[in-house]
Amino acid sequence: MRAQIFLPSLLLTALLLAMPRLGLVAEEGFPATTSPESSNEVVKVTASGVTPATLEMKREDSIVLFLNDTPDSLVTMELTFGKLSSHCASENLKIGEDGVIRSVAPIAPKDFATACFHDPGTYSYTIYGLKQAPQGVKGSIIVK
Repeated sequence: MRAQIFLPSLLLTALLLAMPRLGLVAEEGFPATTSPESSNEVVKVTASGVTPATLEMKREDSIVLFLNDTPDSLVTMELTFGKLSSHCASENLKIGEDGVIRSVAPIAPKDFATACFHDPGTYSYTIYGLKQAPQGVKGSIIVK
């Protein structure tokens, strides 16, 4: 019985892993569609600060993952959108009416938070909780 359940799971996993390699083919009467090249961006929070301190990204990239790559720091963050729109953030971030996204709870080591950036502009952020920088570490994201 277990083999019967395991085999479909294995096939589904193989299909999902192969999907990014599959191209889109136009059917008769329908034009081929493509999506713009995009990649998710990562800001690493380390014991000594953030890398990169200034992240430049394309509008198509849209999502930034803030990874707590420290061995033992619980970090929080504030991300300023100002008048630019914010459409999404992970559940441990709350979008405020004042144009600032704030941590709801600390981000543990090896955990992360994500936010979306759909509008071109400059977004500043501050990471708090690093032992070597109790005043916070500042960084920025530039969307072109």
